[in-house]
Amino acid sequence: MDKIIGIAGGVGPMAGVYLHKKIIENTEAQGTDQGHLDVLHASFSAGIADRTDYLLGKTTVNPADGVVKMVQSLIAGAASQDKNLVVGVPCNTFHSPQIFDVCKKSLEELGLDVEIINMIRETGEFIKATLPDIKKIGLLSTTGTRQAGVYEELLSPSGLEIVQLDDERQLEIHDSIYNPQWGIKSTYPVSAKSRGNFEKYIQALRDQGAEAVILGCTEIPLAVPEQSFSGVALIDPMVALARALIKKVAEDKLKPLAY
Repeated sequence: MDKIIGIAGGVGPMAGVYLHKKIIENTEAQGTDQGHLDVLHASFSAGIADRTDYLLGKTTVNPADGVVKMVQSLIAGAASQDKNLVVGVPCNTFHSPQIFDVCKKSLEELGLDVEIINMIRETGEFIKATLPDIKKIGLLSTTGTRQAGVYEELLSPSGLEIVQLDDERQLEIHDSIYNPQWGIKSTYPVSAKSRGNFEKYIQALRDQGAEAVILGCTEIPLAVPEQSFSGVALIDPMVALARALIKKVAEDKLKPLAY
């Protein structure tokens, strides 16, 4: 049976839209509408608890619960097209084991036939393919992703040293994402203040020896969409996820990687 891409959005105001955009950009459509891949895109923000709040103990509601319900809706849509579902969840923090593993187990217990791509693992493969010689890589992320240590767990065994800013600067990073007046999650287009902050964070990581920087929150690439900045390569996990989804569904339509 053929496969179809499902986007489980609502995990950041622009998250699903941004992933869909990256899927389009990385698809070889041969200049036609019909050449693009079918995508089922759901966004149920109100039903998904904040991932960082959950990891920091500010809520007892696991975001996995809301994502499972959304995936069930996507499965129904895929079934109507006689296709199997391959899902991407466009949120770095969602992929902490406390959330991602619970989501996968819940779907298995429900007997649902669905594949969920692990964006963190795909980012690791993306780094190996594009920047095989780097030794130090910086990480910008929410505090939840940072404390969960998902990138360190994946990349450290490969010999990569993860470089992060100190705890005080992490509070600033988190505010640049969540601030209700000017943070990335609250304003679009991205505010000049937020953009300026992330420029400084990237430069600070470069000064600590980072040869590349992972933009480890869905919204950060909205502030710095470049492939490189201030002499370091920028790694967008959403590009890695988009390409993995395309490869699973129609590998022949995957554009060559331009990096």
